[in-house]
Amino acid sequence: MNDERWLFIGKDERLLRCRKAMQQLGHVCDIVQTDRYSDSLERVLIDWKPAHIVLPILELEGTFPPAVLEAHTQLYTGVVSEAWLKPFKDAGITTHSYLKEELFIWENARLTAEAFIKIFYLETSQPILNQYFQVAGYGRIGKAVADLLRALGGKVTVLARSGAQLGEAAARGFETSQLTSFVHQTPHYIVNTIPAKWLTKANVAPLHIFDLASAPGCLIDDQVPEYYTILPGLPGKHFPAAAATALQGALQRIYRR
Repeated sequence: MNDERWLFIGKDERLLRCRKAMQQLGHVCDIVQTDRYSDSLERVLIDWKPAHIVLPILELEGTFPPAVLEAHTQLYTGVVSEAWLKPFKDAGITTHSYLKEELFIWENARLTAEAFIKIFYLETSQPILNQYFQVAGYGRIGKAVADLLRALGGKVTVLARSGAQLGEAAARGFETSQLTSFVHQTPHYIVNTIPAKWLTKANVAPLHIFDLASAPGCLIDDQVPEYYTILPGLPGKHFPAAAATALQGALQRIYRR
């Protein structure tokens, strides 16, 4: 039946695995492995008439006209702008953000933190024990990263603008500092989890900056220093099976609601 048809769009490995997991639950699924709009993608939408469309983790490059969708179609979105979504909302298409599903957020944060640890070891060939880290941002990913670094013996300072976040971090035993104030002169690593440009190279010369947030990255300067590495989409790249399970769970919870 058409109301059970799920179409996954995207090249991310977790989407391919998630499609297979949804099939095992009895859903009729297909996938178009592309991150951009094309005539062939539109033809699938018109011919197959899926009731549920799972969009890529990052915003689809280009868009398809809402007129090609059935009125009852539901979109499940990753990172997407309001401008991209507006035509669908105006057409009465129901949209859900799986990135805002609460349990998925926490599962994704834990996977991101573990993947960062893997990258840290590979990039630096250093142990975490007794290393100094400044974790910028204290949302879910920031909390997961800070907790894991501390558990492995790292010396962690949380940087944030929000008084509530700084208060929570301090209550959990972390050193804290306002985001624009770099109080530690000791050589340190910066782990950014804030999806905004806030850091000027002239303000700090860390051992390395690991940027775990999505675009545009934390650097205000156009020139990227050699000690900066941007690392978006870590769960799908390093733990695709676990990331797919987390995504499948989020889709099922949204679907049941």
